[in-house]
Amino acid sequence: MPTYFLNPICKTLEEALLNTYKADALKALAKLVCHKIPNRKADIVRAICGVMLSFELKTHFDKLNPIEKATVQEALFAPDGILDKTQFKAKYQEAPPLGRSMGWRAKGHLVDLFVINRHVPEDLKKRLKAFVKAPKEDDIRHVDKLPEVILLDIEEKTVERDLFVRNTAAAALNNLETVLRLVEGGKIKVSAKTGRPPLASQKILGKLLQDGDWYKEEDIHEGIGYIQAFAWPVLLQGTGLAKADGSALKLTNKGKKALKGNFPKVIKEAWSRWQSNKFLDEFSRVDKIKGQTASRHRALFPASTRRPALYEGLLLCTPGKWLTAKELIRSMLSKGFDFELARYAWKLYVGDAQYGHLDEYGDQTMIKMRYVLAYLFEYAATLGIVDVAYIYPDGALSDYRGLWGWGMDDTNFLSRYDGLTHIRINALGAFAMEMTDTYDAGPQKSRAVLTVLPNHDVVVTDAQSLSPADKLFLEKSCRKKSSAVWKLTTRTLLEAAQNGTTIEEIRTFLESRSAQPIPDTVRTLLNDTKKRSTGFEYAGRTHLVACKDTLVQKLVTTDAKLSKLCRPAGETHIVILPGKEKQFMTALLRLGYIVPQLREQI
Repeated sequence: MPTYFLNPICKTLEEALLNTYKADALKALAKLVCHKIPNRKADIVRAICGVMLSFELKTHFDKLNPIEKATVQEALFAPDGILDKTQFKAKYQEAPPLGRSMGWRAKGHLVDLFVINRHVPEDLKKRLKAFVKAPKEDDIRHVDKLPEVILLDIEEKTVERDLFVRNTAAAALNNLETVLRLVEGGKIKVSAKTGRPPLASQKILGKLLQDGDWYKEEDIHEGIGYIQAFAWPVLLQGTGLAKADGSALKLTNKGKKALKGNFPKVIKEAWSRWQSNKFLDEFSRVDKIKGQTASRHRALFPASTRRPALYEGLLLCTPGKWLTAKELIRSMLSKGFDFELARYAWKLYVGDAQYGHLDEYGDQTMIKMRYVLAYLFEYAATLGIVDVAYIYPDGALSDYRGLWGWGMDDTNFLSRYDGLTHIRINALGAFAMEMTDTYDAGPQKSRAVLTVLPNHDVVVTDAQSLSPADKLFLEKSCRKKSSAVWKLTTRTLLEAAQNGTTIEEIRTFLESRSAQPIPDTVRTLLNDTKKRSTGFEYAGRTHLVACKDTLVQKLVTTDAKLSKLCRPAGETHIVILPGKEKQFMTALLRLGYIVPQLREQI
C-alpha cells in the first residue's frame, strides 16, 4: 500500500521541531528533558536538541514505556524511514502513541521528541542506532487445536456455536471431475449475459458435490445461499476451462485436456490463473453491500489488484497448521500486504443509501474483512487450497451492528461468509501455491465400485462409493438398464467416441473401477469398436458444384490439373477437395469456365 505523506521529512531534529510544533507545545516537551526552559521558540528548540543529541539520549529513551519504545524501533528501522501506522497497529494491536503533544493545551509526551511526523530525523537516527535494537519479526500465530465450539456475544448473551470442519482437498479433486463431466454433457446452465449460474443450476450441482455445499439445504434456502455450487461454474470460466455457449457451459480445449489429465496439476494451474482473472470480483458476492457498480463500475478497485496481497498473505501460513481468518488478516497488515478495495467508499451502502452508507468506516476494515472471507471460503476452499472450520454466519461477526435497521432483511449477517473462523493450507494448497514441489494424496481407497460381466453388463457393486463423476461417465458410455445395471453396446461406445471420449479412456475407466478383470468378450467389444471409431477421419469441409450437364462434368474431371483438385459426385456434380478451392478456381478459369459466387463462400 503506498504511503501518502503530506508533512515534510526533516533531516535534522532542529528542523523537525521548528516545522512541526508551536511554542506552547515545545515548552511542554522541553519540560520533559531540559532543566531550564528559554522563552523564545528557537532557543527552546536549541535547548531540546542539546539534550537529545547528547549522552543523555539513552537515559530519556529508557523512560519510554514498552509501546513507545516499539514505536521508536519501528520508525527507526522502517524500510522507507516512515512509520506505517496500519502495520504497527496490526503488529502491536494498538495504534502508535504519536502526535499527542500537538493539541491545544496538550501535555508533552516524550516519544514525540523521538518520532516526529512518523519519522526519526537523520541526526537523531544515527545516535539511536548505537543502542536501539531492530524490532522483532512478527510471526503469524497458529493455533495448536481447534475449539469444539465458538462462543459469541449476541444481544448481551453468550451463545455457543458448533464448529464444522472440512478437509477440502480430496473433495475438490472429485468435484472438479464431476463439474467437468457435467459441462461436457451440457448440463450446467448459466446466464448468457453474466455467465453466472442461476439458482436452478446451483441446486442441481449442490446435490452432486462430494460432501455437499458448506451448509445444509434448508439453511441455504433460508438466506445463506449456495457457495461451492455457485463457485464451480464461475471458477471454470474464470480460469479458461469452460466458456458460455448460449445458456450452457461448454468445455474449452483447455478444459477437455484437463478432463484427461492430472487433477492436482489442473487445480494448481487454475488457482494461478484465478489470481489475474477479470471474470468476477469476489466482493460482488457480498450482495448486501450495494452501490458496488456506481460511478460506471469505478466505485471499487479491480479485484486483480487485491488478490496478490491475499496470495502473499497465504504464503505466510505454515502448511498443515490452523489459524483464524482474523489472524491471517492481522498478519497480512503487519507484513505490509494491504490492499485498496473501495475507490469511493461513500458510494457503498447497506439497506438505505442515505442512512446506511459506509463512508464513516474510513479504514475499510469491515468491507476488507468480507472480501477476504469471500476469497477464502468461496474460491480457495472450493478449489481445495485451504481446509476450513466455520459456524453458521448469523451473529458470527459484530462489526456491522451500527448499520442494522436501515431496510435490512431478517438475516443477522452481512455476508454469507461471516461464519468462516479458521483456515489451514493443506497438502494440495501447498502444491498449488508452490510451497512444495509435489502433491501426495496419501493412501488411496480402493475404487472397486463395479463389476463388468461377459454379457457386456456393468453392475454397480458399491453405490455409496460411486462418485457423481463415475455416474456421469457411465451415462455417457453405457445404456442404463436399472438403478444398478448399465449395458455396453457398440452404439453407446461409438456415441461416446463421437462426443470426444476415446475407447481407451473407457477401457481405463472400467479397469480402474472394476472389482474383477475385464472379461474377454468385453475386450473384444472394445477393440472392435475402436477399429470402427478410427475407420474414418475428418478431412475438412468441401464445396459441391453443380454442372450444367454430364459433358461439362467429364471435361473438368478428366482435365490433367483439375482432376487432382476435385472428384465427381453423381452424374452432374463435382466436389472440390478441402483446401483446394483457390487452385480449382484458377485452373477452371484457364479452361474457360467459372463458378459464380464460389469466391464469396471460401
